[in-house]
Amino acid sequence: MRHTMLSLVPLLLVAACADAAAPNSTDRPSAAAPYDVASVNANGAQVSTQHQLIEETYLLDLPRITQCVGEPIMVTGRTKIDLQMVVVPGGRFHGSFHMTEQGSSGVGMSTGLQYRFVQTQNEEVRIEGDLPYEDTAIFDRRVMSQGSTPNFYLHNVYHLTINANGELVVERNEVSRVCR
Repeated sequence: MRHTMLSLVPLLLVAACADAAAPNSTDRPSAAAPYDVASVNANGAQVSTQHQLIEETYLLDLPRITQCVGEPIMVTGRTKIDLQMVVVPGGRFHGSFHMTEQGSSGVGMSTGLQYRFVQTQNEEVRIEGDLPYEDTAIFDRRVMSQGSTPNFYLHNVYHLTINANGELVVERNEVSRVCR
């Protein structure tokens, strides 16, 4: 049970750490059909890879961003998501999550100014049986105006290590937000 719960952490962190560029609308994204591959290798490891392209339109109206750029932005988002999981007999698990923008853009709701969005998110999770457990996530988000309005940049590194005794060894969350 613990292994199952810990293997859900990457997905939980994706949702919890989606700070600066997360849509705040109730619109459901339209998504291209995902591309899934699953196999078992010679060592008996189960390998699963999923690729998906999410396309959505939403209003970006988060205080940290609007304080920087001065207006809410209507975003046309196009995001590629790659998820790979490897489950090795004996309870070992390795998962990776990669998200990149694929030409996302926006329009300022007050000025009509054009914006470009560049976002990457990479996360790696390792579990050896129930423990030890290690998770590292790196988020980079940029909102770039195509004029004299300042740009917004967020960089976040999150790392968690729990040793074989269940003791928290490292928990680090470094966040940098810049408006320039």
